[in-house]
Amino acid sequence: MTDASLATDNLVKKFQFTKRNYRDVYPALESSIVESQAGKTVIITGASQGIGKAIALAFAKASATNLILASRSVAKLEITRAEILKINNKSNVLVVGVDTTSEADVEKLEKAVKDKFGHADVLVNNSGQWAGRGNIVESNVKAWWSDLEVNVKGTYLATQAFLHLLPKSKQGTVITVGSLASDLIIPGSSSYVITKLALNRFNEFITLENPNVTAVVYHPGAVLTRMMDDLPDFHPFALDSPELAGAFAVYLATERAKYLNGKYASVNWDVEELEARKEDIISKGLFTEGLKGVFSTVS
Repeated sequence: MTDASLATDNLVKKFQFTKRNYRDVYPALESSIVESQAGKTVIITGASQGIGKAIALAFAKASATNLILASRSVAKLEITRAEILKINNKSNVLVVGVDTTSEADVEKLEKAVKDKFGHADVLVNNSGQWAGRGNIVESNVKAWWSDLEVNVKGTYLATQAFLHLLPKSKQGTVITVGSLASDLIIPGSSSYVITKLALNRFNEFITLENPNVTAVVYHPGAVLTRMMDDLPDFHPFALDSPELAGAFAVYLATERAKYLNGKYASVNWDVEELEARKEDIISKGLFTEGLKGVFSTVS
């Protein structure tokens, strides 16, 4: 990623599946999600900043009735809450301070949602970190392992709580923010890559064990978030807008995106082209772990 000769769309093209690719919200995506979340109760972890905040705002624009914002920083969540209410003052917004690696905290979140709304329809697993940077020989043990705690254990606990909140008689959606890093091997990134790879398989187990749940893990794009502050070599490639990640998350929570159940998808891919090829995607089992080597099958 340090090669200055690489084009800024190198990663987009490397993992291309559709002819058209986008780095910001586009009309077809925007029109597919209008009013799509009316009546739904949506939980978003890591909603205090960056991609998580953009996801929360996108669900508000899509008329989500109840929004539960979770992260460790209640003060930042309150800022997100205020912005949501400017977009949609009819949304009921619940702020819950949660460390998703803490069983007690996640139980508190589950109880707060049950007491306030009774159930949940959508979960967006966005909490994540990359603290264990550096080659294995030199990495800090606690920092390396904490990435697995936050990215994997935190996703597991939040998903388990959501499944408790989803009635068996209702259809629900679990969306997990993954990364194309699951297909990359870059020195110094072992903890992060391993967690994203694990989330792809975890996503498949959700669908296997819960017939009433649509679960998708998705790459949110190359977004210049705080996680990338000290990675200047990455900045020229980080041209995807957080709003695209937000809008695509909402799309994944719609009925028309069910063909992606149990699969991985990239925010850059054109939704119209994806839908045109949905029979192929389903019948060939594309975008499941071990069958993701189809990125260059643009036709």
